[in-house]
Amino acid sequence: EIGGQQVRDLRAFFNALADMPVEIDGELHGKVRTITSSAFPVLSGGLTVAGINAAFEQVATIGQDLVEAFDSAKETVTLVGLTAEVHANLQRKEGEEYPLVGAGEERFDIGSNPKGLRMQITQETIDRNDNDGIVQRVNYLGRYPAGQIEKTTLREVTDHDGSASSGSAHTLILNKTGTALYSATANVPGTRAPSGTRVTNNALVDTSDLEAARTRLATMKDEFGERRSLPSLTMLVPHALETTAETILGSTLEPGVANQQNAWGPQGSRSVMLKSSAMLDDLSASAWYMGDFKAQFRRKWGLRLELVSMSGDITNYLRNRIAFEARVAWDCKVGASDYGFVVQCLTGTTAPKDA
Repeated sequence: EIGGQQVRDLRAFFNALADMPVEIDGELHGKVRTITSSAFPVLSGGLTVAGINAAFEQVATIGQDLVEAFDSAKETVTLVGLTAEVHANLQRKEGEEYPLVGAGEERFDIGSNPKGLRMQITQETIDRNDNDGIVQRVNYLGRYPAGQIEKTTLREVTDHDGSASSGSAHTLILNKTGTALYSATANVPGTRAPSGTRVTNNALVDTSDLEAARTRLATMKDEFGERRSLPSLTMLVPHALETTAETILGSTLEPGVANQQNAWGPQGSRSVMLKSSAMLDDLSASAWYMGDFKAQFRRKWGLRLELVSMSGDITNYLRNRIAFEARVAWDCKVGASDYGFVVQCLTGTTAPKDA
């Protein structure tokens, strides 16, 4: 019921609890056992974990709205997509066999990205009653992973590294090969993107630019080699374009045209969800994206945020008076499981990283 901020006298807190034995349930080799521990690391650990979780949840993010999440302990997960053989004629005469469906495979791989961070509290920190310093470090252990996960997700959804002219660290691993996800070249990344996945010379200015992006999405093919129906779409823009996007999507009438309803407006037929982040401005302040993000991107959790705390062991205490330690770890990687659901729009022809 209390937080770390409410512990004002750290030294008294430590002295009161350090030698107080308590029984707790601990897990060892899959079995739960009751063990005896000092009350200080038990209560301090609870306060620390609660503080880290609270700081983690307070970070505003949009990454979770752009990916479909799943858990896997595998270092690399392989997702297989089927590409069906197209039959020109499915008509049959009485007694004739129905044609068999033939299918090939597309392989999409998603790797791992383990990271972690820890903090130590010395006995000197406790003696000096530096509670504010401890609270700051606890908050950092929560905010930093949340920020890193968000930055990584946005960098991979935009394929910032892989779709540059000298691409590396690709989001799309197609048939074991790192491939640029966004390209203006026909049939790249694959034949189901006959006009490519990048719309050049399409700065976000008015509804015509949204139409150009939607028109490109309408050229994409499904596993049968046929056009897909367009679902509800999402626009992803940097902070620099957020006001422009809100103006376009928020206007009931077409800007500059008398008495014409805006198809992209609140009462129009085009359904678009707007997502924006200032973190995108560090990648590009002008590139923007449109599509069905969750249909294309998967976020693999090899390890969701893991929080561990313990009292400093006797060796550390003898060497440097470490009284308490805490650690966070996570393994989060975003990969593409398709390539025809999202398009990238540029003001010119130069990829963001090369600008």
